[in-house]
Amino acid sequence: MIKYDNPVEEVRQFKEREGELRFLSHDEISTLLSACRRSSNPSLVDVVKICLATGARWSEAESLKASQIVGGKITFLNTKSGKNRTVPINDILHETLKSLNKTGDERLFLSCLNAFRKAVTKAQISLPRGQMSHVLRHTFASHFVMQGGNIIVLRDILGHSEITTTMRYAHLAPNHLKEAVRLNPLNQHLGGNF
Repeated sequence: MIKYDNPVEEVRQFKEREGELRFLSHDEISTLLSACRRSSNPSLVDVVKICLATGARWSEAESLKASQIVGGKITFLNTKSGKNRTVPINDILHETLKSLNKTGDERLFLSCLNAFRKAVTKAQISLPRGQMSHVLRHTFASHFVMQGGNIIVLRDILGHSEITTTMRYAHLAPNHLKEAVRLNPLNQHLGGNF
């Protein structure tokens, strides 16, 4: 067997810089929902509400069928990770979605991404390039963590296969890293001799 030296053995792996993850404030959410309600696309406001309430990807929410809404939960099928996931929703959203008429092919919604772009513009919300359809998912995840939500639960809700993907939201937790002070083993020995 001939053995060759690996020419890239000493080369360090390039680490990509993580881009800004923009999320909407509560004021921006209100402004956006108002702009969506004024849209001529009847599906827009409900798709936006689903994304904000569940962290769904735009395509998952927009392609939703009535059969996926059962018992106060939405089950997202054919997700990016290839796994189905079920997320609970509040009673008001559940009743709203159950009252919708199907569009003809079992889907509840018309295509509305272009209407969303227009609503974002009308709401005067500026977003980093490439985050138009993902800003609602980032908004859900960011607010979930800022309200003290568990990062493992968030991983499951978002359907991330790797916790490292979800960890980009961890710094938003109100007590991020302060847990180290409370949970370290030295605290059991405070007051003793060191």
